This record gives sequence, C-alpha cells and structure tokens, in this order.
Amino acid sequence: MDPWVAIGLIFAGLIGVAVVMLIFDVTRGDIGGRHTLARARRILVVATDGATADRAEEWVAAERIERPDLQCFVLIRPEGEQLYQGIHEVLDREAPDSIVFVRHRSERDEEHTGTLARLHDEGVGPIDSIYVHEGVTA
Repeated sequence: MDPWVAIGLIFAGLIGVAVVMLIFDVTRGDIGGRHTLARARRILVVATDGATADRAEEWVAAERIERPDLQCFVLIRPEGEQLYQGIHEVLDREAPDSIVFVRHRSERDEEHTGTLARLHDEGVGPIDSIYVHEGVTA
C-alpha cells in the first residue's frame, strides 16, 4: 500500500472519530453555556449591591426548587479589587463549578469590564450573568 494512502486513511479515521465525539457531546448537551450551568452542582453567585443581592437570593431560591441538590455560595461585595479577591477566595475554598454574576440591566452591554472581564480573561471557568428586573432599585 502506498504510504500516502495509509496516511490519508489514518487522517480520515481521526476526523471520523472527532466528528462522532462531537455529535455525542452535542446530543448530551455538553456544548454551550446553558448546558454547562444546568450541569453545575456548586455555583458562586456574585452580587455588588442591594438590588443585585436581592435578585441573587431570588434566583438561588428558584434554582433550589428545581434542583434541591444545588449548592450556592452568594458573595456580596462592591465592584473592584475587594470583589475580585473575594471571588478567588471562594474559588479556592469551595471550588464551584461555575460563576453567576447578578448585574443591572444597564450593564448588559458592558460585559467585558471590571471584575467580570478579568475573570473571563483568566478563564476561571463557566461564567454567566443574570439581570435585576426593570424598576428595581438598591
């Protein structure tokens, strides 16, 4: 057999295995943030003020109704270095599977600023955001 044919067959076999693995991952829901958060068993919920803290507690209560085995760690600190350090302390101590930031609707377009941007850049793990309902103030 020609060596180039053998290399081509090996290459085609590897591509076939990769495609099959991708198909199984997609069908199980292993791809995408929504599925990652749904599989998480330990979640760090981050709030920065009174309104976001209230929304965090509301969200945690709703999630625990659907998923009683869920462990949530709520961290409430103002945006800045203190929040960043607090998040890393919880990550080191509790090892959550993912992080959920509770933000104001006005921050929806500011996804890559502040502590959230730093954590995204570090690649600390799955990070998602939920938002305070309109009309809620601190």
